[in-house]
Amino acid sequence: MDPFAPLGRTMDAGRLQCSYSPGDLPANDCGAQATWHILWTPAGDAGLACDPHMATARHRFVFTDSHPVGVDCTMPGSAWSFDEKRCVCPGEPTALAAACVAGIPTEEQP
Repeated sequence: MDPFAPLGRTMDAGRLQCSYSPGDLPANDCGAQATWHILWTPAGDAGLACDPHMATARHRFVFTDSHPVGVDCTMPGSAWSFDEKRCVCPGEPTALAAACVAGIPTEEQP
């Protein structure tokens, strides 16, 4: 069994719906309310999952990190905070620290 999740197509995260889709077909999209944000790769590939599909992800796949869905998860420019186990928006001190670790330029750094 391959421990890495098949990432598939880009889906609209703004609706905060579970992005589980067997076969990566729109007809198979879960579409339930997402409760988890999953960082699949260190490069920033992320997805959303409902509780049952998060349990599947934990059981079947290797991923970088996860946290409960929060208000900042789908905000433009948000950054993943490993220390706080959440996404943070630009301008928050933790967002600046996360951007520095990821090598993302911010207004405070060149």
